[in-house]
Amino acid sequence: MTLIYMIITLGIMVIVHELGHFLVAKLFKIGVPVFSIGMGKRLFGITKNGTDYRVSLMPFGGYVHLKGMETFEQGEKDDDDFMVKHPLKRIAVIFSGPFANFILSFILLFIMTLAFGVSYMPNTPVYSIASPYDSLFLRGDFIESVNGNDIKYYIDIFKYLKPNEINNISILRDGADKEVAFKLDKPDSFLIYPEICTKVGMVSPGSPAEKSGIMKNDIILAIDTLNIKTWQEMSEIIKQSYDISLSIKIERGADTLLLSVIPEKKEQQDGDSTMYYGVVGIGYSSELMKPGFKQGISLTIERVNYIASSIVKFLAQLFTGKMSVKNLGGPISIYTMTGESLKWGFDSFLAFVAFFSLNLFIFNLIPFPPLDGSYILIFLFELFTKKRATTKFMNIYQQIGFVTLMLLIVLVSFNDILRIVMK
Repeated sequence: MTLIYMIITLGIMVIVHELGHFLVAKLFKIGVPVFSIGMGKRLFGITKNGTDYRVSLMPFGGYVHLKGMETFEQGEKDDDDFMVKHPLKRIAVIFSGPFANFILSFILLFIMTLAFGVSYMPNTPVYSIASPYDSLFLRGDFIESVNGNDIKYYIDIFKYLKPNEINNISILRDGADKEVAFKLDKPDSFLIYPEICTKVGMVSPGSPAEKSGIMKNDIILAIDTLNIKTWQEMSEIIKQSYDISLSIKIERGADTLLLSVIPEKKEQQDGDSTMYYGVVGIGYSSELMKPGFKQGISLTIERVNYIASSIVKFLAQLFTGKMSVKNLGGPISIYTMTGESLKWGFDSFLAFVAFFSLNLFIFNLIPFPPLDGSYILIFLFELFTKKRATTKFMNIYQQIGFVTLMLLIVLVSFNDILRIVMK
């Protein structure tokens, strides 16, 4: 079933991407001889209005063939040739593919926001601060307001903070009100983590937690002989206890139960080293807010911005050497992520598809052949210098990119295999 969902996901990504190219090409009256779902040999299809809509042998990938795109030199060409069009129109055609993936991601996240709501952490006492301002706060402080705005949800704290200004925060400490003021140098320099209660909000199907009998709304009281007050305390114990049997004391309604669970061993790349940790497959409880249409758009914009900035930050760290290439994954990783998202429910699967689609949008804009960003760079160069690249240059340019891309595919596939072998 996971494989089917993976193929469907990749198929949707490709169709949407190529449809973006296709529609804008048609808008500018550019010939499109082929619209293919899949790569390689043609299996079947129909020809309509000069376009062969086909399904090809290999189910991964797809393409649109733009008329005249392979010939860059000036010369006698038909009016519907791609290279006859103004550079800005060519850029629009190329950009429309990744942009279609962006639109798909936005629509999916918007539908999720309206249909499933948004989970928010309620405002709870401070658990820890990791910032230059940690001396101003103590564990257990309750943040009541930020710059005169009452705090209902944890996320509201960051909403009302003002960068490069003096921020006034009202806190409750040991039953007494206290005012704290500081200048926030950077928007992301104030890192505060709230206490999270030990109430279970979700249990992953097939996980160690489900097998042990842990259920949604259970409250975890103790692990072995240690009393647990916060989710963070519990999480640290579980992380350090992979493949070790733990005795978990829970509260379920009026009953107190004692269950046994063995955390599953997981791995994470940290630079060139591999870290191992335990998971049991539970998520903490949060409050659900169902927004209206207008607020849904606003929240979707926030989510898209957060995901996109995280992807860009990851790529920047990768290209600057701050992140190891071992963190990259290939088809097996996509398969695994698809399966994991399905375990948590259909909304999690939609979130994965939206995340994947946004990844394609950003990745395809990297100015490296044969990605769309490389064509945009070439056409921008032509736009500003009035000099067009030659077919010979483009062939070499694309061949270098193709070889590099193949090496990258081999690398990520090797990473996938290595992860399986090392388990």
